[in-house]
Amino acid sequence: MVPEARTPETVNEDLLELHLREARPMYRIYEPQTVCIVMGAGGNAERDVLVSRAERDGVPILRRRGGGGAVVLSPGQVVLALVSEVAFQFQNLHYFRLINNWFRLALSPLGIAGIEDRGISDLALGGRKILGTSLYRRRKLLFYQASLLVANDLKLFERYLRFPSRVPDYRCGRAHLEFCTTLRGEGFPVSVPQVMGSLEQVLREQLDRFR
Repeated sequence: MVPEARTPETVNEDLLELHLREARPMYRIYEPQTVCIVMGAGGNAERDVLVSRAERDGVPILRRRGGGGAVVLSPGQVVLALVSEVAFQFQNLHYFRLINNWFRLALSPLGIAGIEDRGISDLALGGRKILGTSLYRRRKLLFYQASLLVANDLKLFERYLRFPSRVPDYRCGRAHLEFCTTLRGEGFPVSVPQVMGSLEQVLREQLDRFR
C-alpha cells in the first residue's frame, strides 16, 4: 500500500505515475484528514459546487481522473484508490462490481450486512448511499477510486455541493442528507481504523488474482 499523498490539483495522481513506472498494482487506503471537494474529470465547479462558500471556508476544490460527480472528502470516510492492469479493455460494470464487493467482504466480519448494489456503481444500505465510485480507463489500465461513508459529517455535502446534474434512478429526487447515510448512522458502531484494517486484509487476499 502507498501512503496518502495528493498533488495540488489531482487526487491520487501519484499512484498512476508509480504504476506506470513499476508496472504493478498500486493502491492506497486512507481516511482524509481535512475537508476537500473533488470533482470528476468532466466536472464544472460553478455547476457542481457552491464555490463561494468553499472559498470562504478555505476548502480546496480538486479533481480526479475518471467520471462521476463532485464529492466532499472528509474525516470519517475510508477512501480506496487502486491502479492496475486488467485482462479486459472494457467491462467497466464488471470491475465496478468486483472491486465494490471487496468492501462487502471487508465489512462482513465487522457485522455489517444488507449492502446492496445500486445505480451503476454505488453501494447502499436500506436504499441510501454509503459508497460512491469513479473509474478511469485507458486500454487495459484501470484506475478505481471510492469513498465509504463510515462516520463523516453528512452536513458537509449540503454545505458545499449543489444537487447533481446527473443522478441514479434510485435517488428519487432526494437531497444529499436524505439520499446518503453512514455506517454509524445505520447503527453499526465501527471505527474508521477497523474498516481500513479489514479492507487492507481483503486487498492483500484478492489483489494477486485480480485481473
